[in-house]
Amino acid sequence: MRVTARFTRYSLLSLVTVPAGYTLLLVARHMWDINAGLLNLIVGTVLTPPSFILYRWLVWPQGSGRGVAADLFSFWKTVIVGALAASALIAIADALFAANGPLIVLAGLTGQGIVFLARFLWLDKFSYSPARNSSNKQPTEDEPDRLGVTGKVPG
Repeated sequence: MRVTARFTRYSLLSLVTVPAGYTLLLVARHMWDINAGLLNLIVGTVLTPPSFILYRWLVWPQGSGRGVAADLFSFWKTVIVGALAASALIAIADALFAANGPLIVLAGLTGQGIVFLARFLWLDKFSYSPARNSSNKQPTEDEPDRLGVTGKVPG
């Protein structure tokens, strides 16, 4: 799949995952009187696994070859970078202006927008790069494969 096709899928999927995240953030904000920036970090962490599944399935179905746990961790790190940028701006807006829903969302989108392209490039060129994908590497006879099985016959 070409980079432009992956970027298109990544962008379109973001049109689903980002509103879902902000909806959850605003619901949580309504329920708990906690700084919206901190709540955004919590929401980002909670939504990482389902977002990862969607992005992995629709944008990078080949994975990295390092296993689902390693791919999830790589994805989570990029989510946290975006959430930190968004949360910093949300926290500032909330502290300075006692932010309401639209201002919280605007501040968060600004922060996420700053890292949107960088996040795609990192995931595409480093986390899921075919050149860095070790799934094509065949284990040696003594080296276990991803399931821990060796080609060596006991005895």
